[in-house]
Amino acid sequence: MNKIIKTAPEEIAEKLGDFYQNGWNTLFNSGADWQQRVLEDIIYLAQDSLYAKEHGFAQIKTKAEFEAMVPVSDYSDYQPYIETNMKEDNHQLIGLATDYYLMTTGTATGQVKFFAETNIGALARQLSIDIWNMLLMKNVPQMGQPNMKMLAIVNCAPIDKAPNNLPILRASGQAAKALWERAGELYVFPYEFLEAEMSDDDRLYLTALYTVKDVDFSLVFSNNPAYFNMILDQIAQKPQKIIDDIRHGYFSVDLKETDRLLLTAQFSADEKRANELQKLFDDYGYLPVEQIWPKLIFVGTWLPGTAGRLAKDVMRRLPKNVQYISEGYGASEAMLNIPYEFSKPYGPIAAYAYYYEFLPLDGGKILSMTEVQDGEYYELLITTYSGLYRYNMHDIVQIQGFTGDTANIAFCCKSSEVCHLSGKTIYGFVLTELIERAEKMLGILLSYFQFLVEDDQLSVVIQPYENDFNTEMFGECLKIIAQEAGIILKHLYVVKKGYYNELFRRLALNGRSMQNIKLPLVIEEKPSAEWLQQIYHS
Repeated sequence: MNKIIKTAPEEIAEKLGDFYQNGWNTLFNSGADWQQRVLEDIIYLAQDSLYAKEHGFAQIKTKAEFEAMVPVSDYSDYQPYIETNMKEDNHQLIGLATDYYLMTTGTATGQVKFFAETNIGALARQLSIDIWNMLLMKNVPQMGQPNMKMLAIVNCAPIDKAPNNLPILRASGQAAKALWERAGELYVFPYEFLEAEMSDDDRLYLTALYTVKDVDFSLVFSNNPAYFNMILDQIAQKPQKIIDDIRHGYFSVDLKETDRLLLTAQFSADEKRANELQKLFDDYGYLPVEQIWPKLIFVGTWLPGTAGRLAKDVMRRLPKNVQYISEGYGASEAMLNIPYEFSKPYGPIAAYAYYYEFLPLDGGKILSMTEVQDGEYYELLITTYSGLYRYNMHDIVQIQGFTGDTANIAFCCKSSEVCHLSGKTIYGFVLTELIERAEKMLGILLSYFQFLVEDDQLSVVIQPYENDFNTEMFGECLKIIAQEAGIILKHLYVVKKGYYNELFRRLALNGRSMQNIKLPLVIEEKPSAEWLQQIYHS
């Protein structure tokens, strides 16, 4: 194998302008070629790594050898190598220098994890973000117009140091900082707001305040749609407080004095805007979203999985002309697909950035991208330029067609989101399909749902959207649909509005960011009595 002169991500980076001008077909039509190229790159770069040497694949050269000799892995396999790398970077995982470390908190376990990121790994991640943004510019040309402001709901980027003095960052915070450095004037609040210290509730309120103050607010980017829903709640619950703060150029929340001085210096009083809002409030008794944000046209958010369910709740509260595109499916390990069609939860994989493999749910032969079947579900494995090899994301994805010869994938659920019923493993996406069939039959749309097992039978927790929700009718419908799938429905627990917001708040008490919290689809216990509104007994 020849020495690498230029990696696949580096070559793509040089061609981004051409792709933007001439279309993206040449990129997505060559997905299989890019996958082969990426695998060759990483096999070569792995040769000098301690991980490859100790796992018996440092001398491999072909795809066949890779499949035969490289073991499937998860985070526990890398943890000791990352710990030693954080003391002294010595090619523990791949033959590239570590640039920095990414810190994340596991969705299910709450365990803090660290990932080493190389310069090519960071480039691969940024390419997916850049391509998504460039495709977005084509789909939403209004983004290029003057006087358009956007809200990007992201984590702050606290910077710490590893023992070897390399920085430790949050993935979303690092991406956010890059965005503000490029065009900070496009955002409704300054970057300093992200790093200011305050409670989650105060941050929610101030985010609402910034968006209401800016009449040019046009675009929302929020990987967690439920968080934007909570911002809408702030506007509905505190209209007069928001108007008064805009009138006086003041933040009526608890802030450190240094943060208050820094932020209020960039938040001037606006008597005219306050008068406009006051008239709306006096006329309607609330602040109508379509009138306080007359330019709002677009929301980029997560549309697959449970997040997609919460996005539908947001859609019901925003003007009908607002359009939605799914943000890319990603994690601290990688940015994995590039959605670009309105209202679709899927997108082509980043074939030039990572090597993808697909593990059938029945435990059969691991497949490459060229071997997968449209419509099928798989557990996703990735190999990266930062030293993850056949790494099991523990995510279940579905193949949803192809863009050129590049597979489209949509995240469905974590592989741990299952119910064990009568000796069978029922995946979360199968359970979700039961709910969606019942909704379609009855012509309704729930706000949220969860599943649990009681006495080897399935119970379901639902939060209705409608005030006149018919529990008995929905329960009977769901019971029949479940029986057709060989599942016995035990209870249907109907919870009060505000239930899923409270779940976010509880998880945030553990120090996790509300912006990135994902609610569990499968739970261990039914909701507490204070939240129960009705119970359907099958």
